[in-house]
Amino acid sequence: MLCQWLFHQTNIVFFDGRLFRAGVAAMLSIILVLFFMPKYIRFLQKLDATSDFDKDGKTKSPPIMGGLLLVIVVEIVSLLVCKMNGYTISTLVVLGAFSAVGAIDDIAKVKAKRLIKLGKLSAADYMDKADGISSSLRLFLYFLFSLVVAIFCYKFIPELKGDLTVPFFPHEVFQIHLPNWIFVGFMTFVIAASANGTNFTDGLDSLVSVPIMTSMIFVGAVAYVCGNRLFSEYLGVPSLPGCDELFPLAMAIAGSLLAYLWFNSPPAEIYMGDAGSVGFGAAIGIMFILVQAGLFYPIVCIIIIVEACSVLLQILWFKVTKKATGTGRRIFLCAPLHHHYQKKWDGRFPSKPLMNSKIVWRMHLVSIFALIVSMVIFFGIR
Repeated sequence: MLCQWLFHQTNIVFFDGRLFRAGVAAMLSIILVLFFMPKYIRFLQKLDATSDFDKDGKTKSPPIMGGLLLVIVVEIVSLLVCKMNGYTISTLVVLGAFSAVGAIDDIAKVKAKRLIKLGKLSAADYMDKADGISSSLRLFLYFLFSLVVAIFCYKFIPELKGDLTVPFFPHEVFQIHLPNWIFVGFMTFVIAASANGTNFTDGLDSLVSVPIMTSMIFVGAVAYVCGNRLFSEYLGVPSLPGCDELFPLAMAIAGSLLAYLWFNSPPAEIYMGDAGSVGFGAAIGIMFILVQAGLFYPIVCIIIIVEACSVLLQILWFKVTKKATGTGRRIFLCAPLHHHYQKKWDGRFPSKPLMNSKIVWRMHLVSIFALIVSMVIFFGIR
């Protein structure tokens, strides 16, 4: 660990402080992503690592798997600035494992596109952004990894006893307690569902980046306060010794996403892909549980929740109406929700990129507003 080495060499307490290490984590992530991303983009372009078809034969579609570099940067930076404990180890394991599943999915998409170019696969059997591996296999891996890590956390993190902080109530006045395996099941579901929901949200340039960053700002602030006994007692939040190590980790993720926006802002030079969205989504889920703020997830991550629910409702309503009437009906013009607005607003703007920017920016503003509201509720209304 870089910061621990500096602390031991100089004996200056400043180098061991959470705020300093969080700042270093954010800056290191930004610098590394800004430095390596152009080289990484060129590397992926040489491999033709895209799941999109070239529209005119001249303009190359942006490559996918940009999130893989972000995850690698976050893992390295976290090892340099964070102290390894149950909180950080479990989060980094979840981030790496889910990112690996997403990367396999991305590679499968790229291979499918190449088979079409070679004439070995019909274009009718392939849709843009289609699943690379089966959804059933992906969900099985999501829940398997989530369950293993949930059991590890429950067994080896003493403060993780199944308590959930309830909005508007101090923890000593009212808390929800989930006993034993019910809590493990809840934690497993939140991690897997968060990974899947974040993946659905990654559909337009920069759309998923801001919700991830606002989530990390919230979790980082909560972890910093809950890890400090004086702060936690003053604000009436749970005291969780050791969870403040999630603060530098959260800032590493936020910093990497901030630098990523330099390349992913419209028009995108690279897409995050499942390697990033699935990994970061799972990390969001476990971090909310670790800081006992699982019930705040629907508030902070409202865009992720709405996007995921739009897909679920669309599928369920189609199946129910098809079984009842023989003809499946849809609630939305298309799911996830951002595709619904693409179809609804088609023709209302001078160009499709302008329409997409309007959709993305409105969702960004909702994410920022949700962050402000959740911070006020968690820290202020007690």
